Order: sequence, then structure tokens, then C-alpha cells
Amino acid sequence: MKAIARLIYTSFTGIAVLRWVTLAGLVAGIGGSVLYLNLPPLTGGSGHPTRFSLWQESILFFLPVAGTLCFAFGASLLPALFARFASSHYLYVLPHGRAKLLASAFATVALASLFTACIVTTYYYKMPFALDLVFQRAFAVSFVTVSFMYVVLWLTGKSGNDRAPRRLLRSGRDAHASAALHQLLPSTSLAVPWTAGALLWATFAAGFLLAPRLKAPLGRLRHALAGLTGTSYRGGGEIDFLVGTARPWTLAAGQAVPIVIATYFMSALHVMETSSGPSPWVFFLTIISVTTGAVASLAATRSRALWLRARWTRAELFAQVERAFWRYDCYTLAVLLVLLVAIGDAIGVPTPVLAFGMGLLALGTTLSTTSGLIVTARIGWGDVVLAVLVMLALMRTAVEVSSPATPTTTIVAYEIGLTVLALLVREVARRRWSRLDWMLCRAEPGVRASA
Repeated sequence: MKAIARLIYTSFTGIAVLRWVTLAGLVAGIGGSVLYLNLPPLTGGSGHPTRFSLWQESILFFLPVAGTLCFAFGASLLPALFARFASSHYLYVLPHGRAKLLASAFATVALASLFTACIVTTYYYKMPFALDLVFQRAFAVSFVTVSFMYVVLWLTGKSGNDRAPRRLLRSGRDAHASAALHQLLPSTSLAVPWTAGALLWATFAAGFLLAPRLKAPLGRLRHALAGLTGTSYRGGGEIDFLVGTARPWTLAAGQAVPIVIATYFMSALHVMETSSGPSPWVFFLTIISVTTGAVASLAATRSRALWLRARWTRAELFAQVERAFWRYDCYTLAVLLVLLVAIGDAIGVPTPVLAFGMGLLALGTTLSTTSGLIVTARIGWGDVVLAVLVMLALMRTAVEVSSPATPTTTIVAYEIGLTVLALLVREVARRRWSRLDWMLCRAEPGVRASA
């Protein structure tokens, strides 16, 4: 038990940034819930008298939600920690090492789900719902969502660069999706989330515990399929192969999984039937669009091998790498736009919302890519603040776009502002690449192997 508890503690506090994020999540979640329960009812936007302004009520209402997101972000070290221990030699010689590592991962996910379920229950405390059922449904959906969050986080970050701020930006997609789905819980069935969670963890546990026996046959299978999965030059040109953009369809097709899950909940609960309220569908896809360009944060490190092979200036290198990532983004963005229009029309999202949502998804992908390209050295607090500002600007614009009652001029102004922000971030990235020093870039094992 001591080893399991130590692993759980390390998942939340293994990095200084995560330590502060976890603490902020606890303070915001618990403190916000106490304020929400003890303050007078928040009636902003309904026309009823209120003691607070609209912006004050917005902060009070979303403070517990921010706490759940920060707490989920705080454990974002779990995938990297689990992968490092799973591939170490010690796991084969320590008694019950695999079982303890698996138990720590399960307990970490359960702890994050439990915290989220408690926060969600406070939102329904003053409503005529059975709180025990609300808690059960919140925990079930949270458990499945957080599990998928860490699975996707590991798949997109297993290249070796595991610094927390970049992972927080990428995992924001699933954490925000969890917060959006939790507001829909009182009428959902527990069968689907519990079945999905049981199948996910049963499959994962069986594969992990049987890994020593399956290592040799899986290695032969992986070697046989290397040419088909893009691990050779046949998966793309030299630039795409070295910077990691040779397999755009991997992420493009993988986006369908969380989108299909979200569509099931949203369509089953008839969330889109109201014509005046905001549509969570556009909000959800905006968060997913941020994931598209997250891999660009590895561009500077991976371009070292490309620099040694080509006689380019740093400006020419930046242009070639940027062009490679735009080609990579086109696939994922195309899938997102098709899903936005097709599913959005099927579940009744208003046409103006879909039209402006297409532009918002393009801006989200662009901002994510340009924000990733500015990472040319160790990530500092300035980069973290910039990433947070970009995310907040996108979320605010998504709220405006997803509401049919928002004036067109307001939406256009917000999207123009995002365009200007994207240009400014790109200029920052271009200037950093003009004085790029690969001695300051983190040398990840995958990059050294490809070089």
C-alpha cells in the first residue's frame, strides 16, 4: 500500500508546476463549492434581481469547474510515469510490481473522478434531484472520461517530451469535455459509462499483465507492419518523417472516438433542442481542435536532425517545418469540419452557429500550432501564461459562437481578435527560430534514434 500511495502522490506532485496546479484545483474546487452552496442563488442572465454582477456570477459559477480541470491536469504526469515504470527492468524483479503499478493508475483515475463527482453533486444540491443518483452518474461518466483522457494523453505524448505545460494544453480537450458532459447527467443511464469503463480497464489490465508473455510476438508483428504504419520513409517525405508529421491520419481518425462518445450523450439528452441557449457541440469541438497542433511543440527538437541534413538558414528551416505542420493540420481540420457540419446538422445545431464554428475550429488549430512552434527551449512561465491566455480566448469565443443569440458583429470581432492573436504568436515563433540553439532543446530519445 505504501508503494501505491507513493506512486499516486508522485502523479500529482512529481513536477513543481503540477504541484501548484493540483493545489490550485483543490482550493478552487472546494472553495468554489462552499461559496456556491452558501451564497444566494445565482440568477445572472435570467432578468431576476441579484446581488452580483454578471461577471462576478460567472466566476462564482465556473470556479468549481476550474477546480476539477486543474485537479485533472495535476495528475497529467500519470501516463509518462506509468510508461517509464512499465518499460523498466525493475518491474520484472520487484514482487507484484505490475499489479502495484496498475493499482496506482486505477486509484489515480478513481481519485480524480471522485473529486469531480463531488463537485458536480454540489451543483445539483439545491435542485429536486436524488443526490445519490447524481453522484453515481457523475462518478461513472467522470471515470470513463478521465480514463480516455490519460489514454489519449499517453498516445499523443509518448515521443519523450513530457513537460507538464504542454501536456496540460493537450489534455484540456478531454477535461473540458468531461466538464461539459457532467452538466447533462440527471437523466442519463449508468449502463453505457460503466460498461465502457469496465471494458476499457479490463482490456488494459489484461494487456499490461500479460505483456511479458506477449512481448516477443508483438515485436515481430510490429516489425512486419513498420512499413504500413509510417515508421519508414514510405510514410512521408524526409521532412515529415523527421519532424513527426508523416502520419496525419492517425490523429485525424482518432478524433472520431471522443466525438462519437460526446455525440451519443448530447443527442440522447436532446441538448440541442433549445434555440436560444449555447450549444456545447461547438464548444466541445473547439477544444478538440487545440489538440491538432499540440505536436508542434516538438518541432524545434526534432528539426535538429533536419538541420544537419540540409543547407538551410534558420528562417528557411522554420518555413519548411511550418509548411509540414500545416499539411499535417489539414487532415485533422478537414475531419473536424466534416463532423461539425454533419453531426451538428443531425442534432439540430443552428446554421449560423455551424458557419461561425467552422472558422473557430480553423483558428483553434492555427493558434495551437503557432503556440507549439514557440517552444524552442525549456518551457518557462511565460510560455505557460501565453498558452493559458490563448486557451481562455478560444473558450470565450466558443461561448459567443455557440449561442444563437449572440450578434453577428460580436462574433466577427472575436474571431478577428483571434486572427490577430495567431499572427502575433506566429511572429514570436519566427523570431525564436531565427536564434534557435539546439543545445537548449531537450534531446528526446525518439529524436536521437531517428537522427
